Amino acid sequence: MSADESSTNPSSPYPGASPLSPRAEVLLLGRDPATAVRLSALAGTLFAVTFLLHLPPRLVGGLSVPFGLFLPLLVTVAFLAAATGAYLNDGLFVSLALAGGPSFGFYLPLGLFELTYPSSTVLAGLAIGAAVAVVCGSTGFIAGAGARRAVERVRGRRHSP
Repeated sequence: MSADESSTNPSSPYPGASPLSPRAEVLLLGRDPATAVRLSALAGTLFAVTFLLHLPPRLVGGLSVPFGLFLPLLVTVAFLAAATGAYLNDGLFVSLALAGGPSFGFYLPLGLFELTYPSSTVLAGLAIGAAVAVVCGSTGFIAGAGARRAVERVRGRRHSP
């Protein structure tokens, strides 16, 4: 068997993309590649919107949101985005990206524009954003994928004789 044949799995939704088993690909990337791409684009949009809202008022005026005012909302949005992505398509990496969008968009401006005292560095902002993304993304993935499986199980019981 050649190297090309071993990396191509016809039962995979991602043919030729990786040497992972189809089950691992679905778990990590999602059941449908097109949905995974759309959800990843949503993660980028969440990053851009959150970043814009947390820029200093001197740059964006009244569009800026005061630091800390929406911190619980940030965690809620990151968790719900990850859970919704997992419910719709599975994909742990996609859920982490969905949670990372708002968390990096929130913490990155803190380091870039020295919005706190003592000012945090960009590296500290990225580290905190990554920690929030991993926690919210992982728990959101477990909640969303678990909810989808529970709904499928309940629907399966209703339709079975």
